[in-house]
Order: sequence, then C-alpha cells, then structure tokens
Amino acid sequence: MTAFPISGPLSLGDLLDRTFRLYRARFGLFVRTAALFLVPLLVASGLLTGASTADSWVLLAGMMTGEMSAQPTGSGDATGWVFLLSILSIVVNGLVVLVLTRQSIDALHSEDQPMGQSIATGWKRLWTYVRMSIWQWLVYVAVTLGVLIVLGILFFFVIAVAGVVGLNADLDSLSNFDNPAGIVAAIGAGIFLFCGYILAVILVMIPTIYYAARWIVAVPVLLDGEWRAREALRRSWALTQGHVWRAVGYSVLLLLLNFLVVSLPVMVAQMATTALFMAEQIFLAVALSTAVSALFSILWVPFNSSALVLLYYDLRVRKESYDLDLRIEQMAAAVEEEGEETDTEWHG
Repeated sequence: MTAFPISGPLSLGDLLDRTFRLYRARFGLFVRTAALFLVPLLVASGLLTGASTADSWVLLAGMMTGEMSAQPTGSGDATGWVFLLSILSIVVNGLVVLVLTRQSIDALHSEDQPMGQSIATGWKRLWTYVRMSIWQWLVYVAVTLGVLIVLGILFFFVIAVAGVVGLNADLDSLSNFDNPAGIVAAIGAGIFLFCGYILAVILVMIPTIYYAARWIVAVPVLLDGEWRAREALRRSWALTQGHVWRAVGYSVLLLLLNFLVVSLPVMVAQMATTALFMAEQIFLAVALSTAVSALFSILWVPFNSSALVLLYYDLRVRKESYDLDLRIEQMAAAVEEEGEETDTEWHG
C-alpha cells in the first residue's frame, strides 16, 4: 500500500491536507535537500547584495555631504560576480525543484531513495527542464508581445480618432488649463491613460495565467517518466484539459499561502533589520534579512513541490483513472505475495 493512497478525486482542501501530511512525513529529507542547494546560494547572494548596498550607501552619503573622497568598500567589480551568480541561481533553483519533486513522488509511493540517487535523477533531467523552461518563456514573451502590439494599434487608432474629432474643437481652449474645458480635458486624458494601463496589465496577465495553469504539472510529468521538454508540456496541457479553473484556484491558494508563510515574514524581517541598524551597518542588516529569506525558502520550496505532485496525481485520477490502476497493481502484488507464502508452506 502507498503511504498516501489516492482513492478518488480530491478537493483543493484535501489536496492541501495531503500535501501537509506528505511534507511532515519526509520533513527531514526535504529540508536537508533544500538546505544543501539553497543555503550556499543564498549566502553568496546575501554577501554580494550586502556589499553592493554598502557601496551605494557610501556613495550616497558622499554625494549628500559633498565628501566625494568616500570610497566604496571594494565591490566595484561585483557586477560580473552578480551575473555569474544569476546564472548559477537559475541552475541551482531548477535542480532543487527537480530533486524535491522526485523525492515527493517517491514519498507518495513509499519508496525510500537515497538523497544521492534523487540528486542524480534531477541532474539527469536538468537540461530537459531548462529546454522546457525556455519553451515556456518563449510562449510567454510571444503572447505578451502579441497583446501589446494589438493594444498599441488600438491606442493609436483611438488617438487618431480623437485627433480628427479635436479638429472641430477649440484646441486653444482645451490646452488652456485656466479654462474649465482644458481642466476637464486634462483629467479625461489622465483617466483614459490610467484605464488603458490597467487594461493592458489585465490583458497581458490573462493569457499568462492561462498558460501557467495549463503547464502547472509539467515538472512532475518530467520526473515521472522519460518525457522530452515539449512532450511534458503537452502532457500537462492534456491533464489540465477541463480543469483550468481548478488549476488556477490551486495556484492562487499556493500564492496566498506563500505570501502568509514566506513573503510576509521576510518583509517584516527586512523592515525590522533596516530600522534596527544604522546606515553604516547596512551590510549586517542585508545579511540578516538574507538569512531569514533562506530559512523560509528552505521550508517553502519542498512544500510547493509536494503540492504540485499531489495535483499531478489528482489530475491523473480524474483523467486516466489512476486510482483504479493503482488498486489493480496493489491487488496483483497482494496475490503474488500470498502465492509465495502458499508455496513456502507447501514445500515446508
């Protein structure tokens, strides 16, 4: 029997409940794995960020006091290191997600794989994961550009129409802000631009959210078989067919949980350290806030990976009757085990 059998479709609340149970069952393994990858990365990031922030404070203080002789602390060449660290963070974050996803799948099926084996599996699938992420990024960029181009054409069309209409109006009175008509025109233009900006943001977010929901279980798919990049995306698309709103709702729940458990405490810690330490101690403040961020990231990333794994198998239950297949496998294993016991008794 599996430790967390999926006997049928689960509600979003049940999915989160199973996620917490799975997370508690392998808490030690999950946290050690996340710490192994994230602690060195976040320490290096904190040191670079702290040094850069300290330099900025020194230069700002020199500009305000007129003492430009104040010199940075020595991280003027940190730009190259920041770039290298950014590339490394992409690889490390991708690898830790793959490893934790593999461990979550193993835990769901009561399989105890050594950490080294799960790391090897994650490393093996890393390049495929990178290609899959590139495909996703290209789609997001293409969709965003398409929406912006359409909105740009509509905007210039509206401006052109407004210009034609304005030819029949008293333009001097409209541009004169001492005139009530000019004030109304300025307010109307401001409202139009603001509403246009909000509309653009919404129209860009809608397709992005839609594609993210269709690909929400692409990583568990990638780790549950030898799928190639685009095949994993297509399988995730097929599994979420008819369950887009469910995937969106699950994503929103995870985002809210992330805000309450991770983002909010980190934000409070950053504000507290900034208020407690003077500008000369900004390096220490950044280091402490980075440590807090590392701690909460180590706790959150395994939970998020487990949550997506549970959603993946729930979708398989709904689309492929996975629970029935699982029960058949368990029955076959039980029959085989009984047969072996009978043979042992017979020969005995």
